[in-house]
Amino acid sequence: MFFNILQSKFNKGIQIVQKAVSSKSTLPILTGIYLQAVKNKGVRLVSNNLEIGIEYWVKAEVKEEGSIVLPANQLSNIVRELPSAEIILKVELEKQQANLKCLNSEFVLKGFQADEFPKLPEVKVEKNFKVKVSAFKKMLEEVKFSVSSDQTQPSLTGGLMLLEDNKTSMVTTNTYRLAYSWFKNDNTQDEEISFILPGVTLNELSNLLDGEEELELLIGDSYVCFNFNEIIFISRLIEGDFPNFREVLPGQYKSRVKVDRKELLKAARRVSLIARLNSNVISLKTTEEQLHIKPVDSEFGDAHEILEIEIEGNKEGQNIDIDAGYLIDVLNVLNDDVVLLEFISSINPLTVSKSTEDDYIYLIMPIRPGA
Repeated sequence: MFFNILQSKFNKGIQIVQKAVSSKSTLPILTGIYLQAVKNKGVRLVSNNLEIGIEYWVKAEVKEEGSIVLPANQLSNIVRELPSAEIILKVELEKQQANLKCLNSEFVLKGFQADEFPKLPEVKVEKNFKVKVSAFKKMLEEVKFSVSSDQTQPSLTGGLMLLEDNKTSMVTTNTYRLAYSWFKNDNTQDEEISFILPGVTLNELSNLLDGEEELELLIGDSYVCFNFNEIIFISRLIEGDFPNFREVLPGQYKSRVKVDRKELLKAARRVSLIARLNSNVISLKTTEEQLHIKPVDSEFGDAHEILEIEIEGNKEGQNIDIDAGYLIDVLNVLNDDVVLLEFISSINPLTVSKSTEDDYIYLIMPIRPGA
């Protein structure tokens, strides 16, 4: 195995596939990147942690075909620090080691046998459709932070993706909060398709998505394949039933508050400095023109923030106690200058939505006294 490759292209390819490299594994080979050199095509880079896998081709001058698995962290660190010039990589298959040369730098890396690296799963395509990369990325970023980390409820550790007629949506929840985002598209279909993507897929996929190209989804019974920007990203699907989220979506609100998002974020952060010393619970209370924010039952001090608001509907004071972190998380994600807070009562969820588009709902469940 012998090829020449530009440092910039090699580094870009490694950074892409490294997102699916296993950081901790009982199989050491999964901490590596599979390299396959093919004449007149380039070098194929593959990573696979058995939950997600990524394939990416890099242009290179291949003089001798072959394959090897090299440790991802060491390879990444070396290539990133090499000069912006051509890298010459030769592999001694008998020793399972690679020699890298770039100008006056030279490294030797021990690797693994390529035939021991697990192949990427074959996706037996049952459905496929295309969407805009930018719209899909925006949807992922608006919900991924709300995924549950509770492994006793596997279906909540991912996001429910719904493919409806001319609409793509995703929902995540940990039962204390819920994020629901959607966008319109040109795909037409007779029946709704739904599946659950792991939380790691939402995170790594959103990090890779970029530009205005199209994203192709190939959906199988156990895996889904995302094809975009010359990247093949394969993810397993989570088995199980996702809760019926539509049952908890609120109906008519009593009071709707328009408030400056950045000012609300700053105020919530400041009050949280006291609230997080105890339970991190804050109280939101409305008057006709103001929103009052205070920590709840803090033993370590007090704080009080007042924001100017516009209120619709019932202008009598609304009050709700919520987790400060849940409010801060969504305010960090949204880009609108003004957000909407919808109140029903102190025992019903608080709804956070956008003021400019009707494509997002975020619910925060109230915290009752003594809970």
